[in-house]
Amino acid sequence: MKKLFPMILTGLFAMSMNVHAVAADDAKQDAKAAKEMAEGNYKAAKATIKGEHEAAEAECKKLDGDAKRSCNKDADAKQKMAKADAEAAYKKAKAEANAMK
Repeated sequence: MKKLFPMILTGLFAMSMNVHAVAADDAKQDAKAAKEMAEGNYKAAKATIKGEHEAAEAECKKLDGDAKRSCNKDADAKQKMAKADAEAAYKKAKAEANAMK
């Protein structure tokens, strides 16, 4: 009986250490998946922004003079803002993924 109790404690300690190692591996995998998702979302956002800008430029080509210039400036400004928003969201998601480790 005196030998059984220390063996049980040793076994429980070993199991708890194994559970901790598995949890750490899961956290790393979750962080990697979150980074990959952030990168995928960022690439998709850039593609969408490019498509929207091209569509806006096509609409601007239908105009003349000041209206055309104003339309092009507006399209460029919207593209710049959308890129900045997408990059900010990407950096935030990447930082959150790094914090998961």
